[in-house]
Amino acid sequence: MISYCIAAYRPTYARLLLADLEAKTSVAFEILVWLNVADATLDADIAAAHARGVPLRVVGRTPENIGMQAYAALFRAARFPLIAQIDDDVVSVSRGIAERADRLFRRWPSVRQLVADVWQDDLTTGARPPLDQYRPFDAGEGLYSGPIDGWFSIYHRSILPLVLSVPLAPYCMLGAAVCGRLAQSGQHGVLDLGMKVFHVIGPAYADAFGMLDFEIEKYRRLGRPEIVAWYEGYRREPDTAGHLAARIDAIRKAL
Repeated sequence: MISYCIAAYRPTYARLLLADLEAKTSVAFEILVWLNVADATLDADIAAAHARGVPLRVVGRTPENIGMQAYAALFRAARFPLIAQIDDDVVSVSRGIAERADRLFRRWPSVRQLVADVWQDDLTTGARPPLDQYRPFDAGEGLYSGPIDGWFSIYHRSILPLVLSVPLAPYCMLGAAVCGRLAQSGQHGVLDLGMKVFHVIGPAYADAFGMLDFEIEKYRRLGRPEIVAWYEGYRREPDTAGHLAARIDAIRKAL
C-alpha cells in the first residue's frame, strides 16, 4: 500500500526512523533508501532488517551528499499507490498513517497530497508554522490548507508525473512545490492533524541526540546563516538527570 522514500544523510536519526516504520506499519509496505552517507552502523541495521525479512531496499548511494536530488530515483522505484517523502530527521511516526491516507484520498479525490502534522512543544516547532496560518479544508477530518512541505508528505500515485516534474536541488522545498502545482490544477495538498510525526527541529533536541555540531555544519554548508545562529546560540547544561532523554522517550511513545 505505501512506499516510504528516505534520502538518508543523518545516520543517528535514520536508524530510529527505519526501526519505527518497521514497527508501526501494519499494511503492505516498502522502505526505499538512498544513502547520502557512508555509515557502518546504518549499513548493519539495514542488513539486519533484510535478514528479518523487512522490505527495505537501498536504491542508490553516493559518496557526496546529493540531498533532495535522490528523491527522483526513489520515487521512480516506488511500487505502491501511496508514496511518502520523509525527511531523515523524522525519528518517529504515529500508527495507521497508510490506512488513514488511503481513506482520505478515497473520500477526497481532489486531495492528492497529505502532510503529517508534527510534534510541537516549547523546544520545537517541528518545522510547521503556527496553526493560525492555516484555514480549514475539512475541520471535522482535521484537514487544513496552508504552508506545508515534505517532512512527511504522502503523494497519491496518480500525481507521480507532477511530482517528478519539480526541479530538484540538493536542498529544496519539494513538498511545498508539489502543493503549489496541485493548486494550479484545481487539486489540493493539505496538512492532516490526524497523523503526526516527531520531526527533530531545533537545537535542544539536536543536542539531545548528539547532533548539534552536525546540524550547525550542515546549515552552514547550505548557506542558512539564520539557522546556524539559532543553533550556535544554544548551549545548555549537561542533562545529567536525563530529563530531556525522558521527554524524548515519552514523545516517541505518545505517537
